[in-house]
Amino acid sequence: MAPPAAAARRPSPDRGQAEAILTAAEGCFSRSGYAGASMREIAEAAGVSKGLLHYHFKSKEQLFVEVQIRAYERLSTRVRAAVAPIPGGKDRGLAALDALVSALRESNDIGVQAELWAAALSDRALRTHVVRLREFFRDLLVRSISEILGPDVARLGLTAEGVADLLWAVLNGTGVELAFGAPPGRADNSLGAFRVLAGVALDASEGQRADPSSPTTRAPTAPWR
Repeated sequence: MAPPAAAARRPSPDRGQAEAILTAAEGCFSRSGYAGASMREIAEAAGVSKGLLHYHFKSKEQLFVEVQIRAYERLSTRVRAAVAPIPGGKDRGLAALDALVSALRESNDIGVQAELWAAALSDRALRTHVVRLREFFRDLLVRSISEILGPDVARLGLTAEGVADLLWAVLNGTGVELAFGAPPGRADNSLGAFRVLAGVALDASEGQRADPSSPTTRAPTAPWR
């Protein structure tokens, strides 16, 4: 018998099965959407029984959230890799935005998530999972914005949390457009407009950094607050 330390280092068969299921489920959700993908289809794609699938993931809602969390972690790694060679400032911020949007568009995640949010409005159990997913992604955005943009956000009188919430709203709005079959190009137009605005804001931050004697920009207080 292997000593305890060696046994602890050995990969868990259960973990390998769970990863295979997550990989299969990601493909099924991307092709068929949340509503269209069935647990039976996912089990067949993963090469496991439906009983084993339910042993690892009690419901389709839980499985979808775990798929998305894994995808978001990969997405974070991809964005960080895209900006790693860029020292800072506007170019770094726009490179991060471009990597984020490109990855989401390639995976069809934006449209699938819009479908999920709509379904959660009338499904209390699903809503619980969606809230967990939303908070995970928001926290990931906040950490990434703080790391990638650093003091550029503060120079604009903003917070990483505020920028994350704005980006979240833009991505969700784009998802609704895609889910409801908006005319070709409309989603790209809205994301392109947001990119221009982000560039203008980062230009302002760079100007303030170049002239530290100039006052930090302060966003006006919203009238509804």
